[in-house]
This record gives sequence, C-alpha cells and structure tokens, in this order.
Amino acid sequence: MHTPYRVLIVDDHELASTGITLALSGQTDYHIAGTMNGGKGVAAEVAKENIDLVLLDINLPDISGLDVLIELVAVTEAAVIILSGENRAQDLSFALKMGAHGLVSKSDPVSAIVDALKAATQRQTFISPRVKKILGQDRQSTVSLSPRQMAILHYLAAGETNKEISYRLQISPPTVSFHLRELRRKLDVEGNKKILNRAAELGLLNV
Repeated sequence: MHTPYRVLIVDDHELASTGITLALSGQTDYHIAGTMNGGKGVAAEVAKENIDLVLLDINLPDISGLDVLIELVAVTEAAVIILSGENRAQDLSFALKMGAHGLVSKSDPVSAIVDALKAATQRQTFISPRVKKILGQDRQSTVSLSPRQMAILHYLAAGETNKEISYRLQISPPTVSFHLRELRRKLDVEGNKKILNRAAELGLLNV
C-alpha cells in the first residue's frame, strides 16, 4: 500500500473545503494535509508540507487563483486542479494553457474531483464534461506554448522586466531571454511589444 497523496485545498468558502474534506475522507489514496482560504503563501505551504496535489479555487479573496497557479506551476512539482464557480471559458482555457492538471466546475458532482485527482497522480489532464461544454464556446489558439512560456508571457504583460521575471520563476535571466526568443519564434514576431500584441490576438492572454 502506497503512502497517500498529500492534498492541499485552497478555497475561501468553508462549506466547500469541509465538503471536499468529508468527500475524500473515505479515499485511502488521498490525505488532506491542509486547507487555506487565500492565495498568498500557497507555494510556500506546498513546499513546506510536501504537497502532491492542490485543489485550487479560481476565485480567491486576496489574489487571483490564476496567479497562484502560475506560481505553483513555475516553482513546484505539485499538480494543480482548478475549481471554478463562475465558469468563465476564458479563465478555464487560460488555466489549461498554464498547465493545470484538472478543470472541475463547482456544479460537478464530488466524483469529478476524485476523477481529477486520480488523473493528476498519473500526470494526465482531466476536464469534467460540464467544463468541456464551457470550453467549447472559447476560441482555441493554434500556437502551443509551454507552461513556463505562458508564465513569462503573463508577467511580460504585467510590465515586469526580465530580471523581475527571473526572480519570480526562480530561473536565470539568460533562461528568460531564451524563452522570450522562443516566444518571438513561435508567434512569428520581432520585439517584446509585438509578442503581447500577437498573444492578445490569439487569445493567449487572460485579459
């Protein structure tokens, strides 16, 4: 019998956190290692508690769940499953492009969360049928970017410098420069400003 996967729930609705905890209490494969009601400090908690899986609400009171996702994907090995109450296609599509391992609507049955956790432990991506219908309404980009390139694109759009991006993602400035070159190549543009213009046209920016 393997050691249960350690799960962190990040949701500001106590009822949701409690409900998920109760639902998973009978699952021997998973252990709820903690709950948080905000996004600040999640990456540090994941590292401190050796978290394997994060159930992350997209709407948090302090910072966007998408910003938390970007940080988690960039600096941790934890698999992230997004929980969404508002179900905006643009947000869900962005989360998927950013490297989320699961997309589950809060209107889905609890079994969808269990299915998402199981898929994530196998490094597969789970999208609930309800979310698939929502995503069907969203235009999909023909350009494929890695989660790290998506993170760099996000911070570039926020006006951050190469040095600031390297600090956030814990990578060297030359590595940031390399990814920017790759972004220019993939988007077929010259200059960082044109990267943003082209990315916006393709729906790669969550604006």
